[in-house]
Amino acid sequence: MTAERIPEALPLITDVRTAGPVARVTMLSGDAGYVVTRYEEAQQVLTDPAFSRAQTIRSDTPENLPRKHVGAANTLFNMDPPEHTRLRRVVSKAFTRGRVQAMREGIQTVVDGLLDRMVEAGPPVDLVEALCAPLPITEICHLLGVPYEDRAAFRGWTEAIMSISGHPFEEVKRARMALYGYLGGLVAAKRERPGDDLLSALLVLRDQEDRITESELVGLGLTLLIAGHETTMNQLGNSMHALLSRPDLYASLHRDPGLVLTAVEELLRLCPSVGVTTPRLTTRDVRVGDVLIPAGSMVAVSLIAADRDPAVFTDPETMDLARSDNRHMTFGHGPHFCLGVHLARSELQVALSSLVRRFPNLRLAVDPATVRWRTSALVRGPAELPVTW
Repeated sequence: MTAERIPEALPLITDVRTAGPVARVTMLSGDAGYVVTRYEEAQQVLTDPAFSRAQTIRSDTPENLPRKHVGAANTLFNMDPPEHTRLRRVVSKAFTRGRVQAMREGIQTVVDGLLDRMVEAGPPVDLVEALCAPLPITEICHLLGVPYEDRAAFRGWTEAIMSISGHPFEEVKRARMALYGYLGGLVAAKRERPGDDLLSALLVLRDQEDRITESELVGLGLTLLIAGHETTMNQLGNSMHALLSRPDLYASLHRDPGLVLTAVEELLRLCPSVGVTTPRLTTRDVRVGDVLIPAGSMVAVSLIAADRDPAVFTDPETMDLARSDNRHMTFGHGPHFCLGVHLARSELQVALSSLVRRFPNLRLAVDPATVRWRTSALVRGPAELPVTW
């Protein structure tokens, strides 16, 4: 990906000043910064402690820095080791692959119900509202033990929190406070009446080990809710737009459902909902490639560019649904590697396999070029995806 194409995928960039593997850019805040576009250098930025997440929310950083308002200092989004390591270790004990595998049957049930309603409604249908949005919010709320009737409010809060320009900043802050308040009340309720959910399991770990505060537990809930809903919703929308824009690709999955596993990974690589990592602040002068980045600089990684690095991927711009050696970084890398990776993959796999099985003739009801995209959010995806069959 050339530097000129970076702004398409990076909503926090307003201007590209220099090209190259480490591009000098102007951030949305107006400050100078850097964007890393090559795979090896991206891994360096995402693992080297010289690039700090915690420092980006200090009081003197720009208030309109993207994602500064996503969470507070007690969320995994904005922590550095060793605090991040301690908290992640605790949540990893409860949010296991086994817990997600046990949810897979429930994911299939939810998908089947949503697709049943699509059939009943008849074409055309907006696939975002019919499937892409309700599936992940239902599953993440089930994981956290959120009552069904509160899920609509959760979706509204997360959309506001993840926006860049679609909501006034005061509205974003109100949404964040409402979500924190709700999760605080939910944690208190789980303490009185624990259930078979992740928050209840984390409360047990907190009481056993006394290594996680109530505030941190609420922050974990916020992190999991946002990461587990917004990203998957948009990833599923992006994936379906890509497949239905190339009917031959969608048809190939119907003919060979066994391709779904590798297809999901290739769609994650080429059509990610998150094109850029959360920014880091350099705590010292650090060399990335041939560029010496000064201390106090904002640095982001273009995942969408790194995942097209020809040094790592053969024919990187080609969508190969059977690509087997797919070491994409869509879920991140290093300490902040996505906690919900197994849940996201399960939802994407079940949704895609169910669609190609039940709707072999699914197609876009509009020209692919006219699909309206979400342009004011930190994640990219279709605002609506009209389909027919």
